[in-house]
Amino acid sequence: MKYTKIATAVVAVLGMGFSLQAYATNGMNSEGTGVKSRGMGGAGLAMSEEVASAVNNPAAVIDIGNRMDVALGLFSPNPRSYNLTGNTSGLSGTQESDKKIFAIPFFGMTFPIDPSSAWALTISANGGMNTDYATNFSPGFGGVGPTGINLEQLFIAGTYGRKVSDSTTLGISAIVAYQTFEAKGLQGFASLSSDSANLSNNGKDSSTGLGVKVGIQGKVSDTVSLGASYQPKINMKAFDKYKGLFADHGDLDIAATLAAGVAWKASPQLTVALDYLNIDYKGVTAIGNSTSLANTMAFGSSNGPGFGWDSINVFKLGFQYGYSDDWTLRAGWNHGDNPIKSSEVTVNFLAPGVITDHLTLGGTYKMDKASELSFNFVRSFSHSVTGAFAPYSNLGAFGGGTMTLEMSQNYVEMGYAKKF
Repeated sequence: MKYTKIATAVVAVLGMGFSLQAYATNGMNSEGTGVKSRGMGGAGLAMSEEVASAVNNPAAVIDIGNRMDVALGLFSPNPRSYNLTGNTSGLSGTQESDKKIFAIPFFGMTFPIDPSSAWALTISANGGMNTDYATNFSPGFGGVGPTGINLEQLFIAGTYGRKVSDSTTLGISAIVAYQTFEAKGLQGFASLSSDSANLSNNGKDSSTGLGVKVGIQGKVSDTVSLGASYQPKINMKAFDKYKGLFADHGDLDIAATLAAGVAWKASPQLTVALDYLNIDYKGVTAIGNSTSLANTMAFGSSNGPGFGWDSINVFKLGFQYGYSDDWTLRAGWNHGDNPIKSSEVTVNFLAPGVITDHLTLGGTYKMDKASELSFNFVRSFSHSVTGAFAPYSNLGAFGGGTMTLEMSQNYVEMGYAKKF
């Protein structure tokens, strides 16, 4: 009966279409996975609080127990916009992206094998990006209809963890990565593409890949725990419908991540967590290559122009306080680098992932010994980047000027957990 209910829950989640509408927080990645972790600014690499802890650190799976988590987040990136001034080709003006609300679900289960080992199944959003401008960016250069992109990334992971000593746990996740992408309204860039037929307006394309993530957790003392994880770059199948846009003929891989964290139980009620994360966007050609390569190379070509994103460092500080037997409260701060330099704004009106600071609140209410409800709210503060538009010789016809990218976000999430 228990596994019938589990199967029903999985089918229900998948039946939602797992509509992983894309969002950007730390670049194009989520600031954390899990209702509890996100309530602490995404911190918790050294903690085992929820099934999603195994997504952030595979070694966390051991101490979660036999548990099922389902969650749904509502995400509102508003505004995400660009402003272009001083342009000589009639492109000046301000545009704000449509589509203000996105739904982001999560499902996961953990299964103890014995006192020293456990495994988990998780289905989660890794991140992405969305823009949808009602007016075409470059109608005078052949652009037609709305302009924008939609990138969505889904991870299905099987995780195994094992205690190797009384104080240390190792874990590994096998990841099936799935992403979809669509671009529209980019016909104005056709002369800059190596394959203009596969540049824009070709509908949704999909891409798959296999990856791995490893993690370690350990107790230094009764009050201090450490954790770390590493996920190498995931090589994804190329987007054939957009091989004239992304460098290396449509090859958009998923960036490597390296993370470490510490959790300190400052008192019986209060836990403080601090995490560090590096996202290696520079190591993905289609994301990290400078747009300045458009001076000599076409979009979509081998090692060609990308979006010019830098790799970023992220710091996450979280607090968890046991207010009562039934209530646990959380708060956090998340600060990450902005991956987009002022010299790279030209094509990043499509992907304005410039936010740097987030404040979070959250909590958990224990309904009974086996069930709980958790929630969080994230405010991602407005941030902008200004730089020269189209400063490259091949883009000279676009008339130059100054472009400002801006984005801010709100996010609210609810989750239900059942212990078996």
